[in-house]
This record gives sequence, structure tokens and C-alpha cells, in this order.
Amino acid sequence: MKSPMHAVACFVTPDPDKREELLQTLRSLAKEIRAEPGCLVCSVCLEETGAFFIVVSGWGSDPDLQRHLRSDHFRVLSGASRLLGASAEVGFLSSHPSLESPPAVPPDPWRPPWRES
Repeated sequence: MKSPMHAVACFVTPDPDKREELLQTLRSLAKEIRAEPGCLVCSVCLEETGAFFIVVSGWGSDPDLQRHLRSDHFRVLSGASRLLGASAEVGFLSSHPSLESPPAVPPDPWRPPWRES
């Protein structure tokens, strides 16, 4: 059984005049965060309407996540958002093996894909 992944998501609503500058800062920061010990993933996502960015990072253990929350990178993420006129909210996530999707069922080899049931 896989151990759970611990994650933090920062929802950042940019000042429209500083949107691109903030995006560049977040992308650069994500690259640095990925190099932190215990980081499994760090991505900067754009909400589909473009209203805000989501910075999501996943950690191998709770101590790894806690260390990140005390890191300079996390302080820079918070500070850069405020400095560039953005508002930010932080949410914590945790995966759990019982919530994972079941494995995909392979297609029936005897039924051609173009045939309906």
C-alpha cells in the first residue's frame, strides 16, 4: 500500500497589471521548490477562467511538508504575492490509499472498438 502524499495548494489572485510578472515569479519559485528534499511535485496551474493561479506542491511525508512551510521558498511565495498586489489563500491536502482510483479495466479483446454493445 502506498503512503499518503501531503500537499499544499496556494490560490493566488493576481493584480491584473502585474499578472505576467507574478506568473514568472511563481514559475521560477516552483523550480526551486522542486529541488527541496521530499518534494514529489510542484506545479503552477492557471485556473481555467484565468482569474487566479494555483501553486500545488506534494510532499513525501508530513515532516517534509512542515519543513517546506518553514522554508525561505514558502516565505518568498507569500511575500512575492503580497508585493505584486495579489491576494493568496493556502489549503492543505492529503491523499489516502483508500481514495485512489481503481486500476483501469482493459478493453475486451474480442469486441472491436467500433462495435456497440
